[in-house]
Order: sequence, then structure tokens, then C-alpha cells
Amino acid sequence: MKGFYKPPVFIFLLICLPAVFFAAQGSFAEDGPAGRTGLLPSAVSVSPKIELSAEERAFLENHPVIRVGNEDDWPPFDFSEHGRPKGYAIEHLELLGRRLGLSFQYVNGYSWFELLGLLKQGKIDLLPCLWISESRKRFMRFTGSYLELPYVIVAAKENAGKFQTVENLSGKTVAAARGYKQEEVLLSAYPEIDVFQVQNAQEGLEAVVYGEADAYIGYLGSVAYLMATRFLGSLQICGETRGPELGPQGLHMAVRPEMDLLAGILEKAMETVTDREKVELAEKWISVEQTRVPDLTVAEKVFLRKNPVLRVDNLQNWPPFNFNDRGRPRGFCIDYMELLAGKLGVEVEYVTRQGWNDIMEMLQSGDIDCLCDVVPTPDRKKYIEFTDSYLTIFSGIVVRQGKERFTRLRDLAGRKVAVPEGFYYQELLNKHYPDLEIVAQKDSLACLKAVSSGEVDAALAEKPVFDHLIRQHFLTDLKSVPVMDSRWFENTPVSIGVSKDRAILGGILQKAMDRVTQDELTRLYRRWLDREQTEWGGLRVMLSQQERQWLEEKGEIRICGRPSWLPFEEIDKNGVHRGISADIMALLEERIGVPIRFVPTKSWEQSIEALESDRCDLLSAVSKSRREKGSFVVSKPYIESVNVMVARDGQPYIPDLHALEGRKVGIVQDNPVADYLRDQYPGIRLRFYPDLKGVLRAVAKDEAEIALGSLHRVSYILHELGLYDLKIAGQTPYKEQLGLGIAGDNQVLASIMDKALESVSGREVSRITRKWLSIRYDKGFDTLLLFQILGVVAVLMSLFAFWNRKLARLNRDLGIAHQALAVKSRELERLSVTDALTGIFNRLKTEDLLLGEIRRIRRTRQPFSVIMLDVDHFKQINDSYGHQTGDHVLKQITGLLHANIRQADSIGRWGGEEFLVLCPDTSIKGAVILAQHLRNSVAGQQFSAAGRVTCSFGVAEYHPGEGITQLLRRVDRAMYLAKQRGRNRVEVLE
Repeated sequence: MKGFYKPPVFIFLLICLPAVFFAAQGSFAEDGPAGRTGLLPSAVSVSPKIELSAEERAFLENHPVIRVGNEDDWPPFDFSEHGRPKGYAIEHLELLGRRLGLSFQYVNGYSWFELLGLLKQGKIDLLPCLWISESRKRFMRFTGSYLELPYVIVAAKENAGKFQTVENLSGKTVAAARGYKQEEVLLSAYPEIDVFQVQNAQEGLEAVVYGEADAYIGYLGSVAYLMATRFLGSLQICGETRGPELGPQGLHMAVRPEMDLLAGILEKAMETVTDREKVELAEKWISVEQTRVPDLTVAEKVFLRKNPVLRVDNLQNWPPFNFNDRGRPRGFCIDYMELLAGKLGVEVEYVTRQGWNDIMEMLQSGDIDCLCDVVPTPDRKKYIEFTDSYLTIFSGIVVRQGKERFTRLRDLAGRKVAVPEGFYYQELLNKHYPDLEIVAQKDSLACLKAVSSGEVDAALAEKPVFDHLIRQHFLTDLKSVPVMDSRWFENTPVSIGVSKDRAILGGILQKAMDRVTQDELTRLYRRWLDREQTEWGGLRVMLSQQERQWLEEKGEIRICGRPSWLPFEEIDKNGVHRGISADIMALLEERIGVPIRFVPTKSWEQSIEALESDRCDLLSAVSKSRREKGSFVVSKPYIESVNVMVARDGQPYIPDLHALEGRKVGIVQDNPVADYLRDQYPGIRLRFYPDLKGVLRAVAKDEAEIALGSLHRVSYILHELGLYDLKIAGQTPYKEQLGLGIAGDNQVLASIMDKALESVSGREVSRITRKWLSIRYDKGFDTLLLFQILGVVAVLMSLFAFWNRKLARLNRDLGIAHQALAVKSRELERLSVTDALTGIFNRLKTEDLLLGEIRRIRRTRQPFSVIMLDVDHFKQINDSYGHQTGDHVLKQITGLLHANIRQADSIGRWGGEEFLVLCPDTSIKGAVILAQHLRNSVAGQQFSAAGRVTCSFGVAEYHPGEGITQLLRRVDRAMYLAKQRGRNRVEVLE
């Protein structure tokens, strides 16, 4: 009966483990005792392109974690948002980390001078972004330059022609950041210039905006970033400083002198950074606005000047790719087209039509310029010029539930099959499957309805579209499956098409498509296709022609792994590969369209040998935090597991590694974090064991006080061994990542698997992880106890039966009264929070929602922004047309706002003609984009009696620590600034 004393601890584990797991998954930045520190993920095997000496390799072995100083406010190079490091320098460093197998522990929350002091004291190892100076050389070692940009002069647009050189600024007031090089040079070399000291670049630019300074001198990248993200449109870069002391400056990394080897190692890694990688970093951080395509010919530039607006097709009902939602074009293809338009500097006008045939006729007649979602076919190529495909989709067959035998095209011979009218399916089915009876429908939804009603036996079109519509319209009697038996319909490549007489536009669009980065594509996939991929499948990774050809020739991919390493993977007694990694491999198999076959081995060493001898192509679960022996590279990580601290149940929570000083800590002997602990926490008494089971058993037997290990492995082994008197008592900043091991000379496969892994969403990984970490608790069945319980229940039931009968009538009467009261209460509650005129939240409710959001983000540290808008000249509307017309205008504006905000946003009437929009999880940049969209929606609407009406918008992002009053004061000031600057505009106040 001892087992009956275990459940309380088990229940504790059941509750705590998922909480710790998701906390670890959700944040890379934790609060430490000295500022904020966080570990960003980084891959680990050293790239074969980097030739390191034995001494350098030993250094990496002994220093798996490098502590990095992270500035709070030097965008776009080195800054933090909500404690998470961001910027060009951070991503550049992470890129090098993936090449070298290093993890980085970031320390932020300090000023720049404090970070310099921490480096001097040896409390951090590296600064990722700074300039060389003689004074700094005394206490740090620099790498070579990885980026060089000039200093520039910024002034108001009306003064741009006056201040093109430093000499033009004689007698003027110039803002310069305190402690930076430009301040030092101005004070020493230009006494005739009045220096206005500011704290940072943003303050310097604002000083010019508000007339406190005539100009600002700053570093180009930082200036361009702030002007774009803070919407400082009244400023202009006038020219470069070009002085001997203020010429172009290179950015370097610096390490403390004791780590001189690290500087050389980083320089070797820097040499492997490709031009494409440098361009992608620059496009993302240095030029915040979409990078224009630089290699257009003169003829192409002339074409765009003559055609600044492109007319593009918008289908009524083809979600999630191209559809119309209450008059608004939406979908993956729409966003992709907007991305290209941004790179080309043109605008897009969407032409919405119900049927595809109408769209095709408009292209041929010249009424639209291009199709953003067309599939190349032989017939279409006669009159359409196609770009490369940018999206590949599975085709799917839909049948009624119970008719699953009709899931292959050859099963449908002699049957009625619905296809969208004008879609390429008609052309190919008529040519290659003449024995099918084709029934054309106006669109994909009509096809589904025809199957549901029994009018046709099946429907054929894009599977993600079918899945989306089945879910949206609750067509639960239908089932969709991918087409797998036809090379004509297995993949649907989506391209952009233009008419043959406008082939120049096709070339322009192709050049813009060539500039789309993987990061930009990933964001589109995440926004539109995550749910379809996760729940219904149907999408394949976009591969190059070389990659597709490699897969076709290969036929299958062979993979080896660890025979016993659950929950990540094992080979069970039937020789089946199972575990988290196995389930991830199943997803990758769907994405690349080629079988992934597991090749069993008896040990991990045999698996590595199999890869090196070409008996397998991949290793399924390479720990990126361990120095695996073997000549292979490691893919992007597909899962990470934080290292946790495990103690006996009575131990209190362990806040950080400092709390382990003087205590006996068990750890696996090959765990790379051991060297880090020896170096940084010498007071910890480490005890080594051959495996994690031995470590946890040692804690259970009091041989060690604390165990360290991967969260996933710890949680699984605790259940497997029944160690329910142990608990997870804290977590370390160290994370272990798993990726795929790939032979170093197989660059094509490495590229394929990186793209496939990029398509796996966090939601999918979480679902798989939950499956393997769901803890079960089994006990034997006690028959005697069951009869005892049943006897007690029978007595209690007989006692309660009498009272139940007596109370039944009274309960019915009370129930009727409660229902009536509940209806009244709900109505009163609705009226108490609703504005009577517009039907949206009133000011009282809006304030309550605002307070709730501020409380939430104080816990979550997510961004939060508010938008305040006021109807321009509303008093004139009331005076000219009457209050009834004014009321109608407010109702119309309310409808427009509702139609154009996100589901997560809230809107309330703030008073009179003022409205407030609450935007959770939205940065200032996202809120400004939304405000501009709302402004355009109102300005473009024709109001029945009042004609054209506009609104002025103010935007502000919540600052940690401020209250409602301060936030509202800022957004109110921003709105009135918009009024003062001409109305019908958006203004921001930081």
C-alpha cells in the first residue's frame, strides 16, 4: 500500500513540469542577479569551412558559453526589447555561433559605460558592436571590422541643402550623443559649433524635430533605422561628415584580454560569412524600409515610372491564398504581392472578381497587369509570361464521409468530379483523364457544396483551400485527402503571370522575387499557412530545381539515430523508430515529399560511423550543445531543452546558479555545461555520473543534493524510474538544442533539410512534445476497496433520494426565476459597458480593458500599443448637416474601424468624436501600420450626407512602469500633434 503515498508528489510533477517546460520554450531571457541575462539558441558543430588549430578547438571545448554584453538602446545594431537581445550585431554574432558551436549568454540592463566596466572586471567576455580606440585597446582585444558605415548629418528637410558638410554647421547648434566619438570630435576640433548634448541617437533626432538643434551627427545605420521606425518624416540625411576624425567607421567585436584566442576564432568564422548573408542582414536591419531592387535596367525603371500602380487579381473565395474579406483583399498571395511592391516602390490596386475565367479575360484585355496566383500550363504559356514559382501546394480530393474508397484519381473513372471553373485542373484532366466526367463550378466552395449535396462524387483542387473552407463553413460531412497517384497533380506550383505583350513587367517582378529573403517568406508562412500545415497538411517546402532533382534521383533519405534516448528517440523491440525526433521526421517527410527511412544501429557511435561511410544520409538527433565526434555539420535546431535543477521534494525553489555554491551537484560526465560551471561557479561541488539516470538516482539516495539535466530527459526519466519524491526546483540559462547531422560535403541535402525544418512551426513541436511528455501513473486494481466504496455510495444515494424528490419542484421554480434574472442581468451588464449610439464599448469599459492589458503585459512583458483618433472638423459636420448626420457619421466610422482591426484588438468610444483602439502584442511599428490603414479606410469612404470625412490619429506604445494616465497623455498629445500638422495623418509620441 506504499504506492498510495505517492500521488501528491506525482500530481505536483504533473502540474509543474508543463509549466516549467513552456516557460523554458517561451523565453530566451531570464532575470539574473546582476542585470538581465538570456541564452539565445545557437547551433554547435564547427563548420568544416573553418580551419581551427588544436589550441583553438580546445578553447571551444572549454568555453561552450560566452557571456556577451548587450546594449539596451543602440538600434539597429545592438539593443534589447523586453529583455531579449536584437539587432544586426546580435544576429551576426549568432551566425558565427552556429558556425563555431558556441552558445551565448546575454547580459543587458546596463548602460554602455557599465558594460565596459563589466568587461574590464571579467564579468562578461565579449562586446559585439563597438569602435576601436587607443584607450580601449588597453583592456580589450578587437576583431577585424565586419561592417563599415559613414557618419551623416541630419537636419529638417527645409534645411537639407544648407548643411551638407560639417563646415556648413559653423555657428549652429548640433546635437551629439554624450560619450560618443562625434561629441568628442566636435568639442575638440570644431569650437565654432554649439554642441547640444543628448543621451542617444533618438534624442538627437528629436532635438532637431522640436527645434532644439539645427542638425544631428550620427552613424548612418542607426540614423536610418530610427528615422524609419519612429516615422521622423520631417528629417532628411544631408550628407556625410567626411572629416579625418569623422570618416567612415568600422564596427568590431571585442573580447577581454584573457580570451585573446576567441578574437582569432571569431575572425576565422567571419571569413565564412557569404555576401548573400551580409545582404540579408543589411536588408533586415540597416535599411528598415523594403530594400528597392537595385539592378533594374533603364527600360524597366521607365516602365515603373509610367506605371506606379499595378492592377492585380483578387479572387472572391480562395483562402488562405487569395480571397476577399468584407471588401478587403487578403491571403498569402496578396501579402507576397505587397512585399514585391514594396521592393519595387510601386502601389497595388486589386481587382476582385468571382470567377477565374473573368480574371483571365481581364489579363488578356489589359484590364489587369498581372495574376499573383497562377499555375503554369502548356496552354497558358501561349499567352502568359510566367515568373518562377514561389509556392508549391498539394492538390486534394474531397469526398463525403463514408466514401473514402474514392481517394485516388483512378478510383473516380466514370464518376462526376467538380473542379473550379477556369482553373488549370480542367485543362489537365481533359487531357490526361478523359474517363472522368468534369463538372465545372464557379469556385472551390461551390465544389464542396456540390460534393456535400451529392450532385458530384468528388471534387479536385488545392487541399489547403479545401481544408480551410471545410473548417470555415462547418462542412463536417466531407473529407479531404492529398492526391498521391498522379504526377500531374501531386504538386501545384504557384507563379506570377503577365501577358506576353508586357513581358518587361514579368522580368521586373522576377528580380523583386529574387530579393525576397527566407526570413520574409517564413513570416508569410507563419501568418497564413501554419494552421493548415499543422492540422491538415497539404503544403510542401519550396525547393530549387537542383534540390528537387537531387530528391528525385535519391528516391529516399536514410536516417540513423540513438537506439535508446527517450523521449527524443529509441528503437523499440519491433525495430520501429519512435520518439519526438521520429515524429519530427514524419513531418519533414511530408514537407519534402520523399520517404525518410530509418536505418537501425546498435549504438550512437555506429550511427555516426554509418553516416561517415555513406550507409545513411542523416543523423536524427545531434545535440548541438555537445562536441559530437564526427565530420558532419548540424542543421538548424528543431527543438531545444533548457537545463533544469532537480532536488528532493522538500527543497525550496532555486533561483539561479549562484544558489548552488557549496552544494553537491550531480551532472553527466560529458555535459558541456560542466566546464562552464567550473569556470564561473568554482564553489559548486560537482559529482560526475555516466548517465542521467545515475544522476537522478544519486539525488534520490542523498548522494548529491541537486541534479542538472535536460528538461525533456529529466521529466521522462523521473516517470520511468518512479522517482516521484524528486521535483524540478529551478532552471539554468543553458539550453541544449537538437538538429540533424548531415555529411559535410552534402550541401544540397543540408539546404533541403534547413528549409524543411524552417516550415515546422512551434505549435507542431509543442504538440509532439506534449505527446511524449504526458506523464502516466498506473496502479493495481483493489476489488475489496471497490465494494467498500460502492456500499457507502449506496447508503448515501438512498438518503439523498428522498430529499431530491422533495426539492425538485422548488428547484424548477427557482430555475425559471434565475433564468429570467440572468437574462436581465446580462442585458444590464451589456448596457453598462456599451456606448448607446455606436454599440461599441463605452469609456468606462475601455478604461477597464486598458487597465487589464497593462496588468497583463507587466507579467508577460509583451508589447502593447494604443491608437487614439478624432474625427476632423466634426463640429462643422454637425453645424452644416445636423446632429442626426453627425451621429450617422460616427456609426459609419465605427463600422469601418470594426471591419479593419484584428480580432485581438478592442475599440471603444472615448468621448464625443474620439475613439480608442487597444492593440495587444503590438509594437509601435505595427500600431502605426494599423493606424495608417484605418486612416486610409476612413478617408476613402464616401459618407452619404457629409461627403468625405477624415480622422487624425495618435499612436503610443506602453513603457514599462508607467500608468494609464501617462500612456493616455502621450497618445492624446500625439493625436493633437496630428491635428496641428494638418489633420488626416498619423503621429507618434515615444
